Amino acid sequence: MADYDGLLLDHDGVLLTLTDRATLREAALAALRDAGIERPSDADAEALSIRVTSDDLVALADRLAVEPQRLWRCREDRIAALLCEELDAGRKAPYDDVPALDGVAVPAGVVSNNQRRIVEAALDAHGLTGRFETVVARGPTVESLTEKKPEPTYLESAMADIGCANPLYVGDSESDVVAADRAGVDVAFLRRDHNADTALDSRPTYDVGSLHAVVDLL
Repeated sequence: MADYDGLLLDHDGVLLTLTDRATLREAALAALRDAGIERPSDADAEALSIRVTSDDLVALADRLAVEPQRLWRCREDRIAALLCEELDAGRKAPYDDVPALDGVAVPAGVVSNNQRRIVEAALDAHGLTGRFETVVARGPTVESLTEKKPEPTYLESAMADIGCANPLYVGDSESDVVAADRAGVDVAFLRRDHNADTALDSRPTYDVGSLHAVVDLL
């Protein structure tokens, strides 16, 4: 087993529960209306809700005849407002095994494709901020879409922040596994209810069922 000098974790689906897809789609519908689309379609809302790439956004904005920056700003603001509501209502909460991280002796950080303001608000709301030396996540800009995982940018930035050369990264998606591979670090694929049966094209270093198992790897 490797001698890890840091621990990096994804946020949504690893530390905190995911938000319902239908709820995210409703927020995206509202964002489309904010951007001046009178009768937005469910398909357009779905395309704007999660896993949006810069190419996807530009193509959607062009088809809807709206400026991409405006559309994305409306989307980011609506999603941020929604997730704050989810936090306040207790529907976006830490997984039961998060206290296992109390036993981690190496520096730790959070690496997320979500908006930084959302991640920081969620960690603060649940008293988790002090557990992590850094939080690396997106700014609410179109340009930030080019830096998302599976690009290694955020992982490399977090490694520099906590001063580690050989961290273990924990994620719950294919993009997490690919990002770790591109950054040259080991990755534990964490299976939760939402990805219990996911078949991966990329091979993670470890396939685990809880954060307790992650701590054991350290």
